[in-house]
Amino acid sequence: MNEMAKRREVRRCNLARDFLPIFGNGEDAILAATILVIALDYRFPAPISEKNRPHYLAVFPERNWRVAFTDGSADYKGWRRFLTKAEAVAYATDFLARLRGEINRP
Repeated sequence: MNEMAKRREVRRCNLARDFLPIFGNGEDAILAATILVIALDYRFPAPISEKNRPHYLAVFPERNWRVAFTDGSADYKGWRRFLTKAEAVAYATDFLARLRGEINRP
């Protein structure tokens, strides 16, 4: 699998995961993500020219940041990936606030 195909598949999987709460089931989430990713193939038909390659790849940004929570010697790693450290920190802060709220709820 070439670089563009790998990034397209990663983006499709990430979109499907993001769509799961919206559609309520995996099949519809995967279908919606596939439709959106395939639409790019029409915009940038194969083979991608060197001129269009940076524009095509820019649509599939790498998500490099993951959140991990540590409790003593236990590590809990989140599945979500974030484009920036700031997004990951914001997510972790919000997650911990919600978790504390549930723990402290009467």
